Amino acid sequence: MAKTLEYQITLYPAHRDGAFVVTQFQMMGSYPEKRIQAAGMDDLVDKVTQFAMEHGESCSASVRCLAPRKPPGFKRATENLYFNLVDRTAEKRGDAAA
Repeated sequence: MAKTLEYQITLYPAHRDGAFVVTQFQMMGSYPEKRIQAAGMDDLVDKVTQFAMEHGESCSASVRCLAPRKPPGFKRATENLYFNLVDRTAEKRGDAAA
């Protein structure tokens, strides 16, 4: 069984712009955060997904491992966590046409 470790999740505003995902980050900004404990990468991703869905807005989840060493597979499991993405490509096309 995987060892239970502590993690910190931060949700940053994000949206889809064509084939790209744009994440917005402002220095000194306030973003939703939560500390969780998870045993294994599947459990971690499930808890991050639950937190992001409760948040309900388009976001990118940043996960930080608070243990001295990251568990195997941490980077691969947490590098592309995007939820509820809104596609703003049409908005930009509308601005260009106006």
